[in-house]
Amino acid sequence: MDAGYWVRNLREPVRFAPVIEALARAGAGVFVEASPHPVLVAGIGDTVAEAGAQCAVVETLRRDEGGMARFLTSAAQVHVHGVDLDWDTVFTGTSRRRVDLPTYAFQRERFWLDAGRSRGAGDVRELGLSAADHPLLGAAVEVADSDEWLMTGRLSLSTHPWLADHAVHGTVLVPGTALVEMVIRAGDEVGCDEIEELTLQAPLHLPQFGGVLVQLRTSARAADGRREVMVYSRPADEDADGPWTCHAAAVVLASASAVGSVGWG
Repeated sequence: MDAGYWVRNLREPVRFAPVIEALARAGAGVFVEASPHPVLVAGIGDTVAEAGAQCAVVETLRRDEGGMARFLTSAAQVHVHGVDLDWDTVFTGTSRRRVDLPTYAFQRERFWLDAGRSRGAGDVRELGLSAADHPLLGAAVEVADSDEWLMTGRLSLSTHPWLADHAVHGTVLVPGTALVEMVIRAGDEVGCDEIEELTLQAPLHLPQFGGVLVQLRTSARAADGRREVMVYSRPADEDADGPWTCHAAAVVLASASAVGSVGWG
């Protein structure tokens, strides 16, 4: 409640970068931003790099990832960077238990799954779907008793690491051109090779860990040959059952004379 403290806070330099540099040069190996969403992680990382130090920079929570799973992921990050955590306290009151790590793959007993051993592994046709043959989309399916199609995919930094190059203030955004490319693929599936109109409604951001589920839904063909294509996503967590977010709405048609337009809605 010291008014003088707040006056100094407003009038004097914060000296954020010099403090981070001094801590890094003094041997600090890990910086943790304790907040509901990382704001300083990118700045700390840049400052540490400019100081020539090797430090890990970790957040505790992220927007739309405020649960225990995100917090434990951050705890694991600092643990692998050499921070000694009290795991007994972390897991008190839970059903977790310690287990021995398996041996390496060829020592006495195998612990590793063989891809393709189970029926249909890696083949979407065994699930009643069609392969999308697209780097951002995994499968396509025709909606029964209708003229509509649904295309699905899963995006993450582990499966699509090149998306990390498109970051804004530390948040990775799927570029608008990628959404356009997915709409083109959906249009090709239903015989519409032109985008007449496309409106980007909301940015599609990728989490640092985990991924997002993507769906493109094409409407039935209208009397004039046009179809609507809607692009949706939601987090790909195993227990995620939240609402879908619409990122783009497009109109496609089979016409070489259409004049396209792209805009923000």
